Amino acid sequence: MIKAVIFDKDGTLHDTEKVYHRAWCAAAEQTGVPDIMDFVALCTGTNAHQTAILWQDFYGDAYDFPSFWALRDTLYDQIIEKDGLPIKEGAYELLDYLQANGIKIGLATSTNAERVNRHLELSDMKKYFDAVVTGDTVPNGKPAPDIFLIAAERMGTDPAQSMGVEDSFNGVRAVHAAGMYTVMVPDMIAPTDEILGLCDACPKTLADIITIIENMKGSKNHD
Repeated sequence: MIKAVIFDKDGTLHDTEKVYHRAWCAAAEQTGVPDIMDFVALCTGTNAHQTAILWQDFYGDAYDFPSFWALRDTLYDQIIEKDGLPIKEGAYELLDYLQANGIKIGLATSTNAERVNRHLELSDMKKYFDAVVTGDTVPNGKPAPDIFLIAAERMGTDPAQSMGVEDSFNGVRAVHAAGMYTVMVPDMIAPTDEILGLCDACPKTLADIITIIENMKGSKNHD
């Protein structure tokens, strides 16, 4: 029985991975950093600390990470300010369902606290969450399970009775490593055989998770 659902933010609840990709590409164009999308494929889902480590491995000292990261963030914020904050299909429907059914709701995101709080206010989602854990508060980012385990601990729920919902490969790896029911709702990248092997479910939309949970209830009642 699922007693808590813990979500990733970008690409899962907020349809912002496309915005990040625009910002990564624009920053790379302005600074002359090559092969940026190859790098993005490696770091998607990780926090800033983990991304900096991956950057050093990928680019060495050829390009300055802090200045590039700051530029990318500035461009990202400009896009959101101009175009608004896009929301993933079924997000509010699922959140309303979970809250109405007494299932605790957590957020485990690699994004920093300042941006997370701002976006939760913009999307009117702050009211749903029993725990919010941000990437700048957890040294070991995804694919390490730490951020999901901390969210479950703060809500007082057993990881084995929790569901983690992700869109990135690193996020799926983190949820699986945390021992949670692992759900991937694909966003920009289709799951590989490795990732499908880690998932308990791979629905098309967030709203489809309602059916998954209802079926779990039915199975328990039948047993």
